[in-house]
Amino acid sequence: MKNVDTRYWIELTLITLLLIGLGWVAFVYILPGQYPPVLPFMLAAIVVVTAAGQVVLTRLMEEKFSKFNSAFLIYKALKILILMAFMFIYSALHKEHALPFLIATFIMYLVYMIFESRSLNRQSRKQAER
Repeated sequence: MKNVDTRYWIELTLITLLLIGLGWVAFVYILPGQYPPVLPFMLAAIVVVTAAGQVVLTRLMEEKFSKFNSAFLIYKALKILILMAFMFIYSALHKEHALPFLIATFIMYLVYMIFESRSLNRQSRKQAER
């Protein structure tokens, strides 16, 4: 994890806390009684996959940039396939919370996707400056 800068970890923590807060507000005030109990586990899974992907991709960017594009595409494909499988299974088993769960998961995915892209772009520019 030495290759990923401290700023990344601080931003990841802040974004995660912000999503937790927004989720709490949404499910307490906007959608009371619709809280899917698996949502914290889904958030944790997305955070872990995002952090692991960042570490691997940052290392590839610094060591073997020629393999970065392939690794990035494979990582994105695997991430979305895993999330889609989990979303499908949970939605099929818990139809009463399916829609709020799908919407919340989609929002989390988008937020972390934008964050990942921005962070990797910043890391790429740093790498180019060296």
